[in-house]
Amino acid sequence: MLSMIQKVLPLGAVVLFLNPFASAEARPGNPSCPSGQTLQSTLTTGASWSMCWEARDQEGIVLSDIRYQAPGQNQRRVLGEMSLSQIQRNYDDGSAAEYLVTDFGLGGSNFINLSNSECSGGQLKYSGGKAVMCQSQKDSGFIYKYGTNVAVSGKALSLVSASQLGSYSYTQEWVFHENGTIEPRIGLSGSINRTSYDPNFSWPMQQDGKGGIGFVDNYFWRMDFDLGTSNSNDIVEQITSSLDVSRTKRSKSISTVSSEAARNFSPEVKRFWRVRDGLQTNGVSSISYELVLLNYDHQSTGANGESWLANDVFFTRYNACERFAVDNSTSGGCGANVKDFTNSQNINSNDVVVWNRLSYHHLARDEDDNIIGMRWNGFKLLPRDWHSVNPL
Repeated sequence: MLSMIQKVLPLGAVVLFLNPFASAEARPGNPSCPSGQTLQSTLTTGASWSMCWEARDQEGIVLSDIRYQAPGQNQRRVLGEMSLSQIQRNYDDGSAAEYLVTDFGLGGSNFINLSNSECSGGQLKYSGGKAVMCQSQKDSGFIYKYGTNVAVSGKALSLVSASQLGSYSYTQEWVFHENGTIEPRIGLSGSINRTSYDPNFSWPMQQDGKGGIGFVDNYFWRMDFDLGTSNSNDIVEQITSSLDVSRTKRSKSISTVSSEAARNFSPEVKRFWRVRDGLQTNGVSSISYELVLLNYDHQSTGANGESWLANDVFFTRYNACERFAVDNSTSGGCGANVKDFTNSQNINSNDVVVWNRLSYHHLARDEDDNIIGMRWNGFKLLPRDWHSVNPL
């Protein structure tokens, strides 16, 4: 308990003593949605999304049994469960790392009670008597545009929750598009709570030279893919486009990631991953979703040799006790972090979990002296061959 107290105190004035493992584990193999926890939204084109939502003390809002249906097409399941499973904060002055999801929790009393004005045109969702999430539709711009006369615009389903952790606030948003794209993202705001006169670690914000100490937030999302009708026949593939020696051509190669693995993106190599179903096709190709990383400019491997910060994406086999990417409970023989989870188990034609990590280095500006302007980080899950033609 002492180590927990030492980790928690630097974040701010609000100190919570949580048992981060008291609430439910990750979703079971055949999830069921409690009464009143189902979400459904039909968008402009007739495309629709349905899913289950849950408010947890640690992860905040967790989504499960996520299904997409294009107009005139069959509904298919995409994900068994999706959550923000950890935020690790490392301060530039070398202070001990903080694990915000397990030390504090994004949910419970740390949920910000949303107002009707913050959910204009939408519907507030309640947990424990508090409005913890806003469900709404928002303009998403062109779905496609061709030439001068053909253009289709659409809406997107938006789910927003917010959490106050000391002097910092985090806003989670999940955006579900008409074309099947899923866009999870998180926004940081609030006020600087750690200051210094040392210019090596801070950016002066006041006339006397006092400034805010910089920090890196590492965000880990956990995505349990359950494509189609089965949750245990998904396949991970790595797609690489490599330049030849003349640097004028790119050759594509596809390889199967058969065992649990930790991998890195490479802007030069043009490498990405997709999860495809082992059985269902669109009539031509296997249905799949690809991982598209955004905001890669701040990606960091950490300064303290943490093995779980050495890679950008991890592929593991589903295990209910593997819930938090870092600072995970080791009771029952489970690993302490996502690097421990990656222990060479077979994932080919199995129940695959993808862990995606994004870093953001916040070096304060004068404009942050009162309130930090919202900074968003996120990524996309893009349908690949989900349909044989553009269904929109």
